[in-house]
Amino acid sequence: MGSMITEPVSAKEIGRMLDKFSRPGLPKYTALRDAVVHAVASGKFAPGDRLPNEQELAEALPISLGTIQRGLRQLVDEGVLQRRHGQGSFIAGRTTNDEMSHPFHCRFIDDSGANYLKVYPKTTGRKQLSDKGLWSAALSAAKGVEITRVISIGKEFSVYSSFVVDALRLPIFSELSLRELDGENFKDLIFRASGQLIKRVDLFLRQAEAPKDALKALGLSEGAQCLCLKAIAYLTEGDAVYYQNIYIPPTNRELHVIADARASGFE
Repeated sequence: MGSMITEPVSAKEIGRMLDKFSRPGLPKYTALRDAVVHAVASGKFAPGDRLPNEQELAEALPISLGTIQRGLRQLVDEGVLQRRHGQGSFIAGRTTNDEMSHPFHCRFIDDSGANYLKVYPKTTGRKQLSDKGLWSAALSAAKGVEITRVISIGKEFSVYSSFVVDALRLPIFSELSLRELDGENFKDLIFRASGQLIKRVDLFLRQAEAPKDALKALGLSEGAQCLCLKAIAYLTEGDAVYYQNIYIPPTNRELHVIADARASGFE
């Protein structure tokens, strides 16, 4: 079961925000996008909040329907909004049953070939890091926090994730309980904490022996080989915000690999 449908955010409220973000020379669709992004980053809009439909917005805002559609499409492409067929547009975020919304690095294709298997992350541990390593070089950080998770893919198989951020830059990853991190899309959490969207991700693939923690979590025998997907994400050019390794056991499922953090993948 997904998120419950909530009452829509007031179109008049969106209109007031649009006035605040409109300025000469800025396209109206960009002002609409900026207003919604700010409302989400500041906590005014919460994951699961439903926006008015396009026609309601067109009646309330001093901009055309086409301009509204363009602004909403940009928000969907950036992962800020999630469209649900027959229900409308919602602020993206976790659902009530710990299913991750719009997963990025775990887009395994289902039997239809046109959708992804559902993803259910379970947090298994958190550790403060101070010893230098690949993570510290990538993030230019002296102190890190590592979150480990076992991620169920369509409840068919699981992958193991080691996710590291700068502990000083993103203290929210140390402050939330492990239970609160279950089902959370960390890309969304970074956005809500910093107000910035991830723009690019460098991805590296290799066949490797899984580390002991991954072997234990996935129930694999000693020396088992996994496909390791390493991801380094950037807010701006040269500004890395997270370092992640995902260990994928042998599977016939195809993984859709996307490096552009704004790409929505299958609709």
